[in-house]
Amino acid sequence: MRGDVVSQWVSQEFARLAEVINDYDHNLFLEWIPPERHADLTDKSKVFRIVDDRTKTIVMYFDSLANPQEILTRLYLADQAHVDPVAEMEARNIAAQRLDLERKIQEREAQKDLTLFIARNTKSRWHHNGRVRDEQFNDLGPVSKTII
Repeated sequence: MRGDVVSQWVSQEFARLAEVINDYDHNLFLEWIPPERHADLTDKSKVFRIVDDRTKTIVMYFDSLANPQEILTRLYLADQAHVDPVAEMEARNIAAQRLDLERKIQEREAQKDLTLFIARNTKSRWHHNGRVRDEQFNDLGPVSKTII
């Protein structure tokens, strides 16, 4: 995801959408317009846009409440020579599958990271997601209430 202010928060769904769009076409990028630049916009609700790097043109605008699956569907449909119901249904299915696949990949990577952490841990107790666990993976309670 490209944008002027990287330190500000963008939802995980839109970060995933940005990766899928760039995988679909390496010349397309999802850009987020930071709040400081909203005064320059004609429609202040359209804070996301897809930009084509080849021509430096804006392909589509979206608001922050837009569904990532619908955005991807519109992008796929815009790439069709003509729109018919079957093509639209296929585009929706492809969009849903791509976003679900990207979510599963990210979940697996997070699980791998946790597994590596557990395997390398030499302590009898460890913290994860604000909870304390012991070597048998028993939940010992929240970090703030557990005496270690």
